[in-house]
Amino acid sequence: MKYNLIFYLSRKTSYCEKALKKALAPIGGEAHLITSATTPVELGAQVSRSLKLCPLTVIIGGFDSFEDDNLRVVLSRVFSNSALTLDNMRKLSAESGSEGYIVRDKNQILLSFPDSPEDITEMCGEELLEYIDSKLSSVNG
Repeated sequence: MKYNLIFYLSRKTSYCEKALKKALAPIGGEAHLITSATTPVELGAQVSRSLKLCPLTVIIGGFDSFEDDNLRVVLSRVFSNSALTLDNMRKLSAESGSEGYIVRDKNQILLSFPDSPEDITEMCGEELLEYIDSKLSSVNG
């Protein structure tokens, strides 16, 4: 299952990329395109492009900022201007207190993780992998 990876205001890119690759391996996860964004506008363009190419898009980073470019703020702006509802979104959490999100719309899934390899590994548990696999298996199959 191919996925696109977008680093957004991320610091530990190579460690996070390795953690994600290992975490998604059980469902055949393979990076298709890896890009980066440093502003909300760039992130929006990257996400739009990514969703056209792959059914699974992963964003890593962006949760540490206290400005308007914080990923939580950016995602809430996106959802307020779309048909997506809270039924389409679920919060992911790690014991460290870090948060991430999974958003699904039809045959597309958007995952967002903090830029912590440990949190990515923890959040990509068996339940999440089964969910992704079940929702996207018909798309990739």
